[in-house]
Amino acid sequence: MPFLAPSFSRLPPLDYLLDDQVESRKQVARHLGVSFRTLQRYQASGNAPRAVYLALWFESRWGMAALHTQAYNEVQQARAWVAALERECERLRAVIRVYERAQGQPAAANGGVFHSV
Repeated sequence: MPFLAPSFSRLPPLDYLLDDQVESRKQVARHLGVSFRTLQRYQASGNAPRAVYLALWFESRWGMAALHTQAYNEVQQARAWVAALERECERLRAVIRVYERAQGQPAAANGGVFHSV
């Protein structure tokens, strides 16, 4: 599975990520494992460690959209795979019906190959 997190250059600015959070800044700081004052310093400088950016990104609308898109694509792929398997099963059932009908027919040169159990 590919990485879902964007490269550092494609992450939204820290202010956008912080403004996108529904929890209070104190709860965000607690979630990140930093003090409230440290989070304030990150915001004032507009820079934070990559781990903070990624944690905030996955909690933001952008991260959630990426996760939902990935899940949707995986479901679509699984549905297509199941449909292909169902078509293959139906094709094989048709082959079995042909062999079963041919069993009552006069023997052909390769008639001894098929024996029902």
